Amino acid sequence: MPESSRTVGNYEYLGILDKPEAGVTYKVRNRTTGEFEALRALPGASYGDPESLQRFQREIRIQTRLSHPNIIAFHDALELDGKVVMTTEFVEGTSLAELCQAGPLPTDQAIRAACDLLSGLEEAHALGIVHRGITAGHVMVTPSAEVKLGGFGLAKPASDVNLTKIGAAVGDVKYMSPEQVTGVAALDARADLYSVGVLLFYSLTGRLPFDGANDFDIMLAQVSTPPPRPSSLNSGIAPDLERIILKALAKKPEERFPSAKAFRSALAALSGAVTATVQPVIPPPLAAEPQFLAHAAPDKLNRALYISAILCAVIALIVGFLVAVH
Repeated sequence: MPESSRTVGNYEYLGILDKPEAGVTYKVRNRTTGEFEALRALPGASYGDPESLQRFQREIRIQTRLSHPNIIAFHDALELDGKVVMTTEFVEGTSLAELCQAGPLPTDQAIRAACDLLSGLEEAHALGIVHRGITAGHVMVTPSAEVKLGGFGLAKPASDVNLTKIGAAVGDVKYMSPEQVTGVAALDARADLYSVGVLLFYSLTGRLPFDGANDFDIMLAQVSTPPPRPSSLNSGIAPDLERIILKALAKKPEERFPSAKAFRSALAALSGAVTATVQPVIPPPLAAEPQFLAHAAPDKLNRALYISAILCAVIALIVGFLVAVH
């Protein structure tokens, strides 16, 4: 595949976006639509490796099933220069990894990014797909603060326990759940929720909960060391938010949130409380009056009930009088 501007088939290659071990991603222009796209191809040597080719083909099949605003959209799978390639939407923006390198994000931005990420994962998990490779580098943030999740190279159906051998860990150890570290075969969606917890911790503190001189030390910490309290690194983190982060980072899957929706709902409720302190208070509509009365002070509530009782009595008398007349 070309590394400089050149046209192959229907695509004009404009440069390299990423060059991980799993394959090279190019920025290309689709000559038919005129749109920019991201084109990914495996390294040449990987085509002689049945396992690498199988993973890439599985990634393509998984991406074709996913359609969500917070997941990088799949465009096409085709053969170029005798090799299978995959094209997706080109996301103009910055990775969450680059943003976090500059330091902690504002609380509302970090919560909003996590909620968007969890919304995309709801779609994947509903289809029985576990990502297994969530990292800050796989999360793109557009100039309008929209979040897009990519990096589905390690994704697998939760029901397929044969893709990972017991005792074999896959993924980035800094984001890996304890059960991934130990190579549990029956991995479920809660492993992804742990990784989102790592991302939220990173977004709010500028540091990963577990880091070390080598992968072994990090993996050991993921399994046996409690994470530091986020507030010890950023005193601006509220206790309720800290509890949510630590729940997501629980060592045992059953102690985490049961689903991406539950995790997102907890953050969304907290986000409403956070943003309410900086946004102007809007008077509730008339239809919300009963809710207002339910939260009124006792003296105001008693006065309202007294007036309501008088009105009801007057209406009853009028109705009784009309019935008697007729």
